Amino acid sequence: MAKPVSFTKTTEDGDILLDMVEPSFHSKSIETKGLYLKDAGSSKKIDYVLVYESCEEKENKDEEAKEEAMKHEEMRKAYENSLSDAGLIVERSECISSQDPEVKRHFVLLHAPWPVLAKKAEAMRLKVPFQENDIVFKSWMEKSIGSERMQSLRRRNPLIVQDPTLEDKGSYFMANFKETEVTKFINHHNKAEFFDNIDRIYIVQQICFNARFAEGRHGVGLRRMIYEGAYLAGYPLHDGPVNLEPEEEPSNNRQRLHRDWARFGRFYKFQPYGAIKDYFGSEIALYFAWLGFYTAMLVPLAIIGLIVFLYGIGDAASHIPVKDVCDKKNKDVWYMCPLCDRQCSYWDLASSTCLYAYVTHFFDNDWTVGLALIASVWATLFLEFWKRRQASLAQEWHTDDFEEEEEPLRPEYSATVTTLRKNEATGKMEPYVPKLTLYKRYGGVFSIIIFMIFLVIAAVIGVVVYRAAVFASLSGNKDKQIQTRARIITSATAALLNLLAINLLKFAYSKLAVFLTDWENPPTRTDYEDSFTWKMYLFQFVNTYASIFYIAFFKSGLVVGTPGRYKRIGGRFRLDGCSEQGCFLELCVQLLIIMVGQQIIGNVTEVVIPYVLYWLKRRKETKKDQTQYEHDYDLSPQGDHYMFWEYLEVVLQYGFVTMFVAAFPLGPLFALITAIVEIRVDAINFVSQFRRPDAARAEDIGAWFRILEGVTKISVLVNAFVLAFTSEYIPKLLYRMKYAPDRDSPGGATLTGYIDNSLASINLTYLFEQEPGTEPENVYENLNYTKGYCRYNGYFASTAPYKQNKQYWHVIAARLAFVFVFQFSVYLITGFIAYMVPDVPKDLDLKAKREKHLTKLAFKKKYDIDESNGDHHVLGDNEML
Repeated sequence: MAKPVSFTKTTEDGDILLDMVEPSFHSKSIETKGLYLKDAGSSKKIDYVLVYESCEEKENKDEEAKEEAMKHEEMRKAYENSLSDAGLIVERSECISSQDPEVKRHFVLLHAPWPVLAKKAEAMRLKVPFQENDIVFKSWMEKSIGSERMQSLRRRNPLIVQDPTLEDKGSYFMANFKETEVTKFINHHNKAEFFDNIDRIYIVQQICFNARFAEGRHGVGLRRMIYEGAYLAGYPLHDGPVNLEPEEEPSNNRQRLHRDWARFGRFYKFQPYGAIKDYFGSEIALYFAWLGFYTAMLVPLAIIGLIVFLYGIGDAASHIPVKDVCDKKNKDVWYMCPLCDRQCSYWDLASSTCLYAYVTHFFDNDWTVGLALIASVWATLFLEFWKRRQASLAQEWHTDDFEEEEEPLRPEYSATVTTLRKNEATGKMEPYVPKLTLYKRYGGVFSIIIFMIFLVIAAVIGVVVYRAAVFASLSGNKDKQIQTRARIITSATAALLNLLAINLLKFAYSKLAVFLTDWENPPTRTDYEDSFTWKMYLFQFVNTYASIFYIAFFKSGLVVGTPGRYKRIGGRFRLDGCSEQGCFLELCVQLLIIMVGQQIIGNVTEVVIPYVLYWLKRRKETKKDQTQYEHDYDLSPQGDHYMFWEYLEVVLQYGFVTMFVAAFPLGPLFALITAIVEIRVDAINFVSQFRRPDAARAEDIGAWFRILEGVTKISVLVNAFVLAFTSEYIPKLLYRMKYAPDRDSPGGATLTGYIDNSLASINLTYLFEQEPGTEPENVYENLNYTKGYCRYNGYFASTAPYKQNKQYWHVIAARLAFVFVFQFSVYLITGFIAYMVPDVPKDLDLKAKREKHLTKLAFKKKYDIDESNGDHHVLGDNEML
């Protein structure tokens, strides 16, 4: 897009005049080979590339391969004729494949001349600049300290790139392009550079996606051609090479992005969102804007979480229950019941759990409940402020009405839907699916999704049953070494089985989700992506968090049972309960492994695998002087729904941060570190490791925002239950208020005696009468046991039949009351915040009104009366863009 050098505006008679001095756009000193068509000199840029391969030797030897090649050749011929009929200039090039000298690699190079760009831009209601933005908004700080001091602060800000190579393109008012009014748009004299490169790519893509190669519902579009094998790939070109020689200045936008953004040395710098949008399109730029905003918002929460963790470390030594457990005087005071049948023996609480008690208090301390409350408020602030930021970006990038006005129908939808109805807004006849048909499809899709979710739950239950059965079997093995290692073997094999089930179901469901979304057949690409996102996320939510929920809520005594009344599978296999350190620390460890481990593995594979693949291809490449389109083909292709997987990784992390912050206060800190790394890893991949992705437009983050809202609401309930039922916060609070011996003392109640109060006892004779055959094989394995009873966690009577005592019901009531009060308080606070924070800044409303007013003046309201003649027109394949 051209930048005006001189600008004059007059408002007499409603006219707007623009005087331009045309700038120079390209440095001709360095030209990258393969960016322009050969036959047309260097004036016609390659907008898109199609690739296929042929092997004459294989075709001559194999009749079936020959028939397949002829079929593909006919498809390509028909398809490329459609592209030519649409006005694209088609040029062909070929080379020998570096991987196989017998294979020829063919490149179909596409260029859109001005008439095609103008016609399609008008049909697609593409927006282009017509006047420089004359509205300047000042921040409250700039108003307070003045513009000069603000500029001085910016020059000293370490978060800003002080030596940028990416230029600010300025801000403009924009209007829907109309060829008859082209002289009123900025840079109309330079038709070669009138449309931004990303807009050219977007227009050519839509032509490629809508071009026909055969009759029928499946005879349309580049995606179908690639699926059928007629082409291997289709992609826009990068601007040139990415690597620079030492001391060499960047000569293209790819190099500029790499220098200013796509490297780890810039991890603490602000991102150039405008330049990202101009190079990759608004969808990818919006992802990086959202990820950057999320990263910045994590900073205060990470600091608070770290403070809570450090408080737990400092307070652990003086915390009375920790002191009691670690006091050597209490050794042999609390003899605990076996943790499993037969193999496990009696054990001493004080000598076995001192370290565990210390570490657990690091996470589960008096400040944890405050952190959970702060995290819930933080999540609401994050969503509310992101809505404002998203609206600002949509207005700045002029995508705020894209989904309503500009987004084209999917060619697959247009080709398969035969019912037409009049669009009341445009007066045109458009494809339409009856509501009854839609509801039938929704019903079928929902049923399959529910079935798959239950399949995941069944897999988790299967692993639970497996643990119980295998542990019981190994415990009864005659081999003493196997008996000793029974718990380790069971846990390791169960984890592997769980990992296998998760990945198998994930692979199967990803294929199923694509099939279901294709069957549902949403009308636009945005609708398609939103539908696919909901299906996949619901499954991934259950798949990812199932094991966490199991440890948090289903391994405690409330579910597993207590001595004398353990829950058993088939009357034999005892359910797996928490180990000596308790459920809370086990939950923390599980969160640490899954949250941090997955992020590390994901980031390593995102960088290492594409780099290795590219390195292997370059090793086999014998041709030194490659063109840009040949070089780009060697880069890794973006997978299907690649933006879904990018969002999913971070949104799952957001779930860990918000839902389980009460169990893992360091979660926000780890999330902050991985988010910082994720930004640069993704930037490096997009700029250096992958082919340039297809241009995609978006006005918001789509279904992900509603998913984030849902996770935020669920997180309040999850944190409340973690604090109430998994943590010891409520029992300790109730003990101090009602049961502590010093509760009436002037200094207030303490936790003196809490450990002994929280342990019930059971007679061993009664225990093994109720559960015969479960007594330890080696009674003296851990200590010289001579007592007639053992202790266990819980509030139960000390005599048969050992039912729940009054304190048990007090604790249950207190836990439920806490869940209600916590949830109500958080929803009240967050609801008030959501009400007080406007979704759209007031400044944007003024700018939108100004732009609308100037558009009417400049174009004499022609856009307001467009299509007012009411002619009914059925969109053809080439118009459904």
